[in-house]
Amino acid sequence: MAQSTFEFVRDNIAATPFHQWLLPELLEVNEKESSVTIRLPIRPEFCRLPGRPELHGAIVAAMVDITGHAAIAAKVRHTVATVDMRVDYLRLAGGNELLAVATAIKLGKTIGVVDVRISDDQKRLVAVGRAAYVTISV
Repeated sequence: MAQSTFEFVRDNIAATPFHQWLLPELLEVNEKESSVTIRLPIRPEFCRLPGRPELHGAIVAAMVDITGHAAIAAKVRHTVATVDMRVDYLRLAGGNELLAVATAIKLGKTIGVVDVRISDDQKRLVAVGRAAYVTISV
């Protein structure tokens, strides 16, 4: 039986050793809207300073890249490489989880572009990102 898009993206995310440490959880692949939603439970080692609840910016940036990658991979059904990525941090992130939603806004023959929104568990927008990925199989 053929693997569903959700199963493909879930397995693709799980295959990366860094993701095996980070443990992002795929919640949804919306093929109609070309979007992917990923949840990240927060652990103390993600914090930017000892004893503080705010997350290190690299964790937020990683979620932009992971979710953006997933949105393009869901469309092309293979792993893709990051070409460019930008993150705008809007406020310090904290709480118990992050929720990332990536939407593919352009899927070309060689490059795909996504917009990503990262929210905390209080539904506050903490960062936005835009990333580009190679769409040909690498």
